[in-house]
Amino acid sequence: MSSFSFQPITRVLVFGSLLILGACRAESPTPNTSDSNASQEASNPGEADEVQAFQQQRPTSAEDKHVLVAQRQELDETVWRQEVVAQQYEQALVQLWDALLDEARVPDGDELSVLANQVRFNEMQIGSAGPTEQWDHGITVTPLNKTPRNLSESEWKGLVGLAKTQGYRIVQTEWHHAEFDRHDSGQARSKISMAIYARHTSGNERVVIRGNLEVTWRPRPDPKSIPIPDRIDTTDLEILRQQGSVAFEKVLTIDHASPSNRAGIQPIITYDLNDDGLSEILLVGSNELLWNEGDGNFSKRTLCTHRERGFETALAADLTGDGNVDLMLPGRRGDLLLYQGDQGHFSTPPLGKAREGGPLIQPQVITAGDIDKDGDLDLWIGQYKIAYIGGQMPTPYYDANDGFPAYLLFNDGKGRFSPATEETGLAEKRFRRSYGGSFVDLDTDGDLDLLVVSDFAGVDLYQNDGSGYFRDVTEETFDDRHLFGMSVSFADFDLDGRTDLFVTGMASTTARRLEHMRLGRVDRPDIHLMRSRMGYGNRMYLSQSNRFVQPEFRDQVARTGWSWGSTAFDFDNDSDVDIYVANGHSSGKSTKDHCTHFWCHDIYEGDSKPNPANQALFQDVLAGYFDRSESWDGYQKNSLLMNQDGSGFESIAFLLGVGQEFDGRAVISDDIDGDGRMDLLVIEDQWNDGQRLHIFRNQLDTGNHWVGIRLQDEPGHSVLGCRVTVDAAGKKRTREILAGDSIHAQHAPTAHFGLGATDKINAIEVSWIDGHVERIKLPACDQYHVITRSSVAKP
Repeated sequence: MSSFSFQPITRVLVFGSLLILGACRAESPTPNTSDSNASQEASNPGEADEVQAFQQQRPTSAEDKHVLVAQRQELDETVWRQEVVAQQYEQALVQLWDALLDEARVPDGDELSVLANQVRFNEMQIGSAGPTEQWDHGITVTPLNKTPRNLSESEWKGLVGLAKTQGYRIVQTEWHHAEFDRHDSGQARSKISMAIYARHTSGNERVVIRGNLEVTWRPRPDPKSIPIPDRIDTTDLEILRQQGSVAFEKVLTIDHASPSNRAGIQPIITYDLNDDGLSEILLVGSNELLWNEGDGNFSKRTLCTHRERGFETALAADLTGDGNVDLMLPGRRGDLLLYQGDQGHFSTPPLGKAREGGPLIQPQVITAGDIDKDGDLDLWIGQYKIAYIGGQMPTPYYDANDGFPAYLLFNDGKGRFSPATEETGLAEKRFRRSYGGSFVDLDTDGDLDLLVVSDFAGVDLYQNDGSGYFRDVTEETFDDRHLFGMSVSFADFDLDGRTDLFVTGMASTTARRLEHMRLGRVDRPDIHLMRSRMGYGNRMYLSQSNRFVQPEFRDQVARTGWSWGSTAFDFDNDSDVDIYVANGHSSGKSTKDHCTHFWCHDIYEGDSKPNPANQALFQDVLAGYFDRSESWDGYQKNSLLMNQDGSGFESIAFLLGVGQEFDGRAVISDDIDGDGRMDLLVIEDQWNDGQRLHIFRNQLDTGNHWVGIRLQDEPGHSVLGCRVTVDAAGKKRTREILAGDSIHAQHAPTAHFGLGATDKINAIEVSWIDGHVERIKLPACDQYHVITRSSVAKP
């Protein structure tokens, strides 16, 4: 669920009125009437008027706001009374976590001493070490069993001091208030989900202590009204260790983060622009091109000579049918700009610049595919609409269809586009608040379907009938489509040869705590009845008999945090596909969190229309969020989910060097140095203060084999929509070539497969959307093969 994630050029918020600036909207509601080569679909009547109304809103009177504040206070004293008490006890966690963060900001900070001195109690139960399990890559897992011994506070300090003496240092921690109970006797109990991430000062060992703490609280708080634990039970923990060099090393950071720097980096795209076998990195938001010089080295160039400022989405594809990759992005005035490519250069002014602007207001995703099989790429553009603006909220919050409209555009083959949303059957849900969308053949019938991922709704699937007309098959296809949808990754996660889905969302500890306490307003039962489903987190859908169902191990991939971009890749070449996820919404100075306000009040108040009274209230309630004194699902860690041979996943990011706690956004996996090991590109978001791109080079040496397939466009034949299949060791693995996955990003048209110990491949097969199939028998492994529509090039 996203609230205030502005584009790079529009990260300005008029704090007094919570309004979108003019650069974020179309300046005219009329269709493009210029002689451009990229015609636009007209916006719906009244759409621009609504945006203008948002901009002209002013805070309502103080009296109206006070009425709403009084209503919230009354609800807090009645319906949400138990949650208010839970928040009081949560102050102890906030104080501890904030103290650890403050110490981490000091050079050579001593977080272990903070942990020793801040954690107070009468009695601690610590479990004994159980049997150790060995995972891949030198990782050991040791659970603490239920045969505890008791520690006094002084013994606890001695234990922490011993860890310090032995050379361990805390890198980061996390503390989440998962459950709360207060009995009639007045005794309070909490379950705390926590993790401590530490490393040895030698740099050769990393340790994670994670799990749940059971805490019973003393009847009286300390003199500052901070609750004090009476008894802490630590027997539900496990200790993970990994020794040796880290698998991923950060080799480059492109830093555009500075105070009030609203020029971001997103979207990011990887694409081999000069056909040398290595991907360039397109930083579209900052108009930079990182030209790949080989061996992990890049030279910086200007991306577009005549760059118009735009939004956080773009598309690299051959849209004009000449065999060269073009660049499509929305302009800040709502028009759709086409930069024609010439051997990897974008030096000419864009086509499609409209004299009076266009209908796009907040586009977030552009995807392409030949949906009608006429030999050219058609477009689908999804838009977002930020909650809270003008006092409106997505309604209902679990199935909102009240945003800015999506557009389906047909291509005439030369990069000129005409509107076709209505006639292709995509009008009914076009007002989703969408972040992702991809054309992909999910029913394997030879044409491209459309999967859409939306905040405040979830997933929608539209089945193509072969002519470019779509039918909504969502309800009959998914067992539960609901989540705060952010992005999607496609891969065969359970190793059955079929393409599965991993969709990121928001895993809310607050929602789970409210569910545990069974709290909710009786006048709005639909809201809390959908709470556990919407706040569940990420969802994995496995393809089974024309349906997508969630696996038994669903919880293992669900709760990574407030998740954004993701990528599916085999980082260790062991033949199963792993997942990397960027997490964290907004990390402020304190870990005090806005989430309770959202679940107890924000989603109950307001509807799809502007409301000045709500706007004034939101302005006050979100003050700590805007000035960054408080967080909203902040200080979460990026996650690397290691596939366990298709039967489950384990989270190991910190142990392998990619578990940073910055607020992540776009994610791409790509073999940037061509060594057969997939590397990672991750965006760190600083909200109003810019962004950073971090590149992590994979240096894991497993001895496993691999093969890669690089697809290249030819005139009239785009690689988007292709399916690549590798037949090896009696199993078939597939990857889809598409756009619109991850978030604010696009992967290169390359399929990489880990083979494990297998060094023989029976065949590689590439299926084009027009039905043509290219097959290579007995290809060599441990190298890339270049394949075009008309011929197979030698590696």
